[in-house]
This record gives sequence, C-alpha cells and structure tokens, in this order.
Amino acid sequence: MVNQLQAMHMHEGEEHDYSDEHSDEEIDEGDSALSEERNPEDFAGRDLQKVNPTPHKNPPEAVAIIERAFNNKKSFSCPRIKQDFITGRSVGELSPEDFGIIGAMGDSLATGTGLWPQTGIEFRGAAFPIGGDATIDGLVTISNILREFHDQELIGVSHGMGTRDQLPIHQLNVAEEGATSGSMPQQAKELVRRMKLLKEVDVWNTWTMVIITIGTEEICGHCNAPDYDALVDALDILNRGIHKAFVVMLGPIHVSSSYNIKANLLKNRCNCSKEQSNEFMEKISQSWSKTFQDLQAHVNSVKRKTFGMLAIPMLTVTSRFPYSLFIPNTPLLNRRGHSYAAKWLWNRLITGEKYNLSAAVLSQDAYYCPGMGCPYFRTPENKHYCSILRHVDAKDLEDFEENEKNGKPRRTKTELYRRAAFILGFAIFTVVSMGTVFYQKSKRGEKGRFDQTPEAISKHEPSHNLAQTVEEELLLQPPSSPTNYRTSIPWQPKLPQLKTDFCSDRISLEARFTLLRCAFSFLRTFAQLEM
Repeated sequence: MVNQLQAMHMHEGEEHDYSDEHSDEEIDEGDSALSEERNPEDFAGRDLQKVNPTPHKNPPEAVAIIERAFNNKKSFSCPRIKQDFITGRSVGELSPEDFGIIGAMGDSLATGTGLWPQTGIEFRGAAFPIGGDATIDGLVTISNILREFHDQELIGVSHGMGTRDQLPIHQLNVAEEGATSGSMPQQAKELVRRMKLLKEVDVWNTWTMVIITIGTEEICGHCNAPDYDALVDALDILNRGIHKAFVVMLGPIHVSSSYNIKANLLKNRCNCSKEQSNEFMEKISQSWSKTFQDLQAHVNSVKRKTFGMLAIPMLTVTSRFPYSLFIPNTPLLNRRGHSYAAKWLWNRLITGEKYNLSAAVLSQDAYYCPGMGCPYFRTPENKHYCSILRHVDAKDLEDFEENEKNGKPRRTKTELYRRAAFILGFAIFTVVSMGTVFYQKSKRGEKGRFDQTPEAISKHEPSHNLAQTVEEELLLQPPSSPTNYRTSIPWQPKLPQLKTDFCSDRISLEARFTLLRCAFSFLRTFAQLEM
C-alpha cells in the first residue's frame, strides 16, 4: 500500500510530461487488483460502488439502455433473459447466455506474458480475453464475466501458466508471443483443429466467441501496417470451420492519459517508433483503422446468420496515471491494465461504438448489464435496429414464415382462437335467442305441450298416452260375431306415430340441445379446416 501511494505522488509530479525519460529502467512496483485512480482508503473494506457518468458528456445511446451494473460477484444482478426471449438465432441476437465456448488468438496480450510479476512467463489463466483463474472478485476477464451468466461450464477457458503447446488442447487459447497479422491463418487452423477434438460439447450447435488481439507487438517491433490478406484468410478459415462463431478482433492498444486522450503512450515504449514523429504514428494508426474497416465489410458481405465479427481498431485504455498500467520497460499491459482492458471491452460489447470514457474514470466505472431494450451484444447486425422476440410470439412467426414459403396462406393460432371465440359466441347467442322465442310462444298457447286439442280428439288422432289409445280403440271397435278362433286374426291396436317437428311453436328441450350440438359440430369442423 505504501508503494502504491508513493507511485501516486510520483505520477502527480509528472502529469502531462511524458518524455523519453520513461525509457530508462522502470521499477516494477508489483500488481494489485486495486486501482491507483483513487485513494485506497476510499474503498478499503467495502464493495465498489457504481459511478453514474456525467449526463452532459456521455452519449445518450451509451447510457440510456443501461439499467443495471455490477462491480463484483456479490453485486452481480444481471437478469437472465434466455428463458423469456428468443436469443442466439443470429449474430444480431447474441446474449451473453448463448456462448458455451470461448477461444483466443493473437499476440502477448492473449498469452498473458509478464502478468506474473518480474517474470516473462505466459500467464494465460490471467489474460483478459480468455483467462479463467479465480473469479471476477479476484481476476476480471471476459471469460470470467461470461461464466456469471451460465449455470454450465464455459468450454475453452485458459488456466495456469505455460505456452500454447504446454497446456492442454481443450484450452482454446492458441495465441503466441510476438505473433503478427501474418501468422493469424496458422492460429485459425489450430483453433479449428482443437475445437473439432472437443467431446464434452456439441460444437456445431454451440455459439463460440473468438477474441483476437493483434497489432501491439507488430507495431512496436516493425511499425508495419497489418497484412490484410492474411487476416482475410484467417477469418475465412474460422468461417468454414466454426458453424456458430462471433469474432471480436482487437487492434493495437491505445493507452493514453485522461488529460490527452489522442496521445498514445505506446510510442515511447517501442524500439521502432521511438524516433518516429507523431505524424508517422498517426498514419500507422490510420492504416490499421482502414484495414479493420475493410475486414468488417468483408465479413458483412458473407451474410451468414451464424457467423459475424466486430472489428475494433484500437483497444482503448485511458487513465490519469497511464504508466501504472504497463509492465516496466515493455509495451505490454500488467494485471491492472488487463483488468481495465476487460472492463472497456465488456462495456463496449454491451453499449456499442458510442461507449465513451471521457465522462467517467475507468477504474470507477461499473461493468454494465445488458439492457432490456436490447439485451444482446451490440454488433453491426443490430447497430441500427434491435429486434426482440418472446418465446410465445416466436411460434406464430415461424408458422407464418413457413406458410409464406410454401405458398399456403394460413392464419396464426392467435387469429384462429379469435375467430373460434367469435363463432362460439355467435352460436350460443343464436341458440339462446331461438330458445327464448319458442319458449315465449309456448307460454302464450292455451294448451300444454302434451295436451291434445279438441280437433285432434274428434279426428281420433292418437294420444301420446299409450294406455289411453288402446282403450279408445277397444271402445270404438264394433260388436263382433261369434269368433272362429281358428280363422280369426288377432286384433292389434293402432299405435300412435310420434312426430318430431323442430319448427313447431312448442319445440322440445331435446331439440334445443340438438341445435346446440349442431353448432358445436360446425365449430369443430371449422377449426379442423383452418388448422
């Protein structure tokens, strides 16, 4: 802690003067998970608190959708949206919950070279793109943040120290120290080869995030523009080899003072650029930006829904004390610098290209949760429009698209239910209305439903009472002569013929039920035809 306070006083004396005196031997003060941006006594013994950015400086697009944030595992409260919303169908609908695999390519920023203090060991388990040692409480990396969104294990995470060939092949970090853009095709082939060997996950149906860090050592060692053709080849290899992939390509680091954001302090730490002018470095930076724009256009032209890329020309890290973010006498970031890089990249993925550090101190800024207005990583596919679809609405949309494709117009279930409810209501209304009319007419009649009129009796029409009918027939039979029991034919009473007339004024209760059954039969037939 004393060393940190001494370092703060030393930087306060330097403030704006970043001359070549920094090329002298620097003292490694050790790394700390705590930032030198603030007084350590301000946060000792308590959780970090979210800092609200200044409203008049931060672009509205960057903060309007941010509803929640976190600083550590305890304060992590980002909502899970996958159970309610459709995600992962395309690059424009990628939620942090969709990724089951993570890989890394590139140079020493991905290998974690020098992150173990005072050594040149590759500490891949602490590298900000893919390191998986500890948790976000002790080590903030992109993979550790993604793991907070998952109940299952994230495949491909790096652990421990060692070179690419020394660590297990299921760790998908194929970056190499000193790599340049020309070596990216070879790394892409190795990454695809390792992924095909995975047995614990369905690689074909699982989304993979690939983070590529390239340019920092290439600029420092050669002052060259990137090899566009080699990078295109690498992207094409990934496109052919990984069915569902989202590639994040990061250019050279741009470490600057918050007092002069445009000045890249990397210049004075590189052998080839120390003697070059600022204009020369600006041209190199512009060439990298132009190449990344062309690479983005190349991937966008592929137009494959399950493969996309986000090209970021510079990995921007801004600090009031920027030299505290470097490993002494190197252009590489130390552990604090890696933590800042992870925070910047994560918030950039959540908010989009409008993310701006000028309105907030990076060390005090929180890690953003995906907003409910657009709960996906901001990619070129959803840059201008973010479409959200619930599970309950997805089925209707799929049916509609299938019907349009087959040329058979069919209504959605919601519309069918609405029509069925209308028909059912109309049928019930009709039955009730007709029943009421017939009932009122029957009440106005002089006789009951089962009474006979005098006219019917005079015409000897049969009664509905069987016993009464038989008795009437016997009384009306004329006296008979002596019966010859051998030749006589037994007398049989004339039974009444019952009639059913639905159109009569005194319609029976059974007829009403029959009418109702007919209505339901019609409704069922209609529904079957529509479905």
